[in-house]
Amino acid sequence: MENGQKTLNELFDGKKIFCIPSYQRAFAWEEKQLTDFIEDIKNQAPGKDYFMGTILFQKNGSEGFFDKIDIVDGQQRITTLIIFMNCIIESFKKNNYDIDYIEMLEETYIKYRSEYKLRVLDDDNEFFRSYILSSNKVTDDLIKTPSQQKLLNAKKFFTKRLQLLKPDKIKEYIDKVNKTKILTYSVLDKAEATLIFETTNDRGKSLTNLEKTKSFLMYKLYFASEDPESHLSDIQSRFSEMYRDYEEIENEIDEDTILQHHFIAFEDWKVKKSEKDYQKYVQIVKNKVNDLINEEKDPHKTLLYIDKYSRELRESFSLFNQLFKFQNEYLHGIWILGRTRLFYPLLIKSLKLDHTKNKKNFISICRLIEIFSFRVYGILNRPANTGESQLYSFARDFEGNYDELFVQLKSTLDNYAPDKEFKNRLESRSFYHDVSSTDRNYFFWKYENYLRSKNNYNRMSEEVFYEEDPKKRLTIEHILPQNPDEKLIIVKDKKIIPKYTEKFIEEYLHSLGNLTIDPLSPNVKKSNNDFEIKNSKYFQKAPLMCQNELEDFLNKKTNKYDEESIDNRIKTLTDFALKEWNYQKI
Repeated sequence: MENGQKTLNELFDGKKIFCIPSYQRAFAWEEKQLTDFIEDIKNQAPGKDYFMGTILFQKNGSEGFFDKIDIVDGQQRITTLIIFMNCIIESFKKNNYDIDYIEMLEETYIKYRSEYKLRVLDDDNEFFRSYILSSNKVTDDLIKTPSQQKLLNAKKFFTKRLQLLKPDKIKEYIDKVNKTKILTYSVLDKAEATLIFETTNDRGKSLTNLEKTKSFLMYKLYFASEDPESHLSDIQSRFSEMYRDYEEIENEIDEDTILQHHFIAFEDWKVKKSEKDYQKYVQIVKNKVNDLINEEKDPHKTLLYIDKYSRELRESFSLFNQLFKFQNEYLHGIWILGRTRLFYPLLIKSLKLDHTKNKKNFISICRLIEIFSFRVYGILNRPANTGESQLYSFARDFEGNYDELFVQLKSTLDNYAPDKEFKNRLESRSFYHDVSSTDRNYFFWKYENYLRSKNNYNRMSEEVFYEEDPKKRLTIEHILPQNPDEKLIIVKDKKIIPKYTEKFIEEYLHSLGNLTIDPLSPNVKKSNNDFEIKNSKYFQKAPLMCQNELEDFLNKKTNKYDEESIDNRIKTLTDFALKEWNYQKI
């Protein structure tokens, strides 16, 4: 393919197959980029030149009568263009537009004879042909990867936008696309592609730090190696695997977060007075590589570092994939509590270095982290960055000695959440206001399952924490209502409500002993019908064991749920918490 300026019509005209190389990320454009794409076309003045950008290609042999061309940079734009033009063609077909004109467009942009003009990544290519470039109906079970969903979203987006336009306007869009200019550059090999990519990249979607790191490493290999091809192939292969791993977990974590936490866990960094290296993780790696190139006479050291860094980074993406699939109640507790940022480096490194059959050491680390999250940030409500440098240092310095790591974490818990302070906060007379709703729900969910386990009943599922409908989630309720005249939710017989004195309101109403969870979801109630529900005289018929036991706390002298009842229940719940979140016995 000749270098230089071309129109899109000239680029696609002829017998060419454009291929997305395996080392590229899958289709990633979302509504923002799709909107920019179509708005650029819409706002392009008729008769005026429009420049789309630079596309890098690499000739990759031939297949029959067709030239095979790899898209080194620009695959998101090219893929989007093909989807857009296909949506136009499908729109014209539905409206019985000129068949010769439709066939001309189809042969130019979609398929020439039996050969499609674009091949996306292998995992998505059959889906792309069968459901994006064809009008076959798509059902949810056919979508196997996040990129397939994004391809389908793009098709739906353009289809919807085109439905608002008259055929003459769509024809105007086609003319604009045909005349849109791009600058094409055909590279000879991976080394030249790397050199140009680093200096001319202008994608529609901003580069992530991961992509910048990939580009930088390949660029430096070009200078550090006399024969960079084999090294570049290794880097491309590793990043290809990273992209595949990340696709499976992109709804759980951002790729740059993985990059940073890999740096914290596996790279050498320091904390200075005014700055922390792990906040400049991309620049620190770049400085390391540049220093090796500038200071070392032997380029072998640079190659070794880049090889080690990229290999271990690839392993960390795999570790994160494993982490989000790992089935363990304590790890799931960490996800529920939601304070994961400070713990990721420890989690991935302890998972990686645990060679026991059932990962028992890793599970113990998960247990300690769950306790740390709940006690330090939840009940004691410490600032979100409490212990940050310590936790990150533990991860950086950890080399497989789990006993030492257990001691370090327990010592940190002694410092930030000792039993005395933990107990005092649980007994606080303003517990309801001091502790977040997530932590309150988590506390009673754990207590409910503790009661169930004692009676050999099935556990309450953690799915109640991920219910999107707020009307169906578990909610914290006051046993004795905040206003004695309001509608009763837990109490059935008003006779058990004591007189609300000023002291009662200040010291008992919002304390732990006057709180419980209540399920609003019918599904929760159905799933809990695996044990006998007490037919209480005084409380609403309860589908939860932590409500069924409330009658046991009635003051036997007054037959009311009063100050004594609440004090006794605080003690019961506090004793449970000190056992449930006891880190010393781990």
